[in-house]
Amino acid sequence: MPLKLDNESELREAQAALFNVNSTAGWVLINYVGPNTVHFAAGGEGGPDDVAQQFEDDQIQYALIRIGGIQEKGTLKTTVRDIFITWIGPNVGIVEKGKKTPFLGDAQQYLQPYHADVTVLNKKNFDQDHLLDRSHPLSGSHVID
Repeated sequence: MPLKLDNESELREAQAALFNVNSTAGWVLINYVGPNTVHFAAGGEGGPDDVAQQFEDDQIQYALIRIGGIQEKGTLKTTVRDIFITWIGPNVGIVEKGKKTPFLGDAQQYLQPYHADVTVLNKKNFDQDHLLDRSHPLSGSHVID
């Protein structure tokens, strides 16, 4: 059974604003509202700090964050990176994790396109520096714990 999105038009509207050609920062967040149903919950123009405030300790949530102004090494060019985030709160039980894991691919489909995929397990370490480090293709680990 695939993951269902119960308010797709609202999510698409928020994504249109996020992916606007002039947009250099912003985010969208989806939450579970049922065993296999997610809901566009929030969006904004800020960065990782704003998203972290939305993370709930007893939930698995998915976000897409756009970070702009990233200086490419060896050039004067700046770029934008879109990062898919899986938040797994510290109070999510192992059974719940097992039930939701099969839906990760569906959530990624709803929030594409993105350049990198990062799993976040600890809000305290979830900031722009850690996110840029873990989302770099050569970072090795794509987990913020």
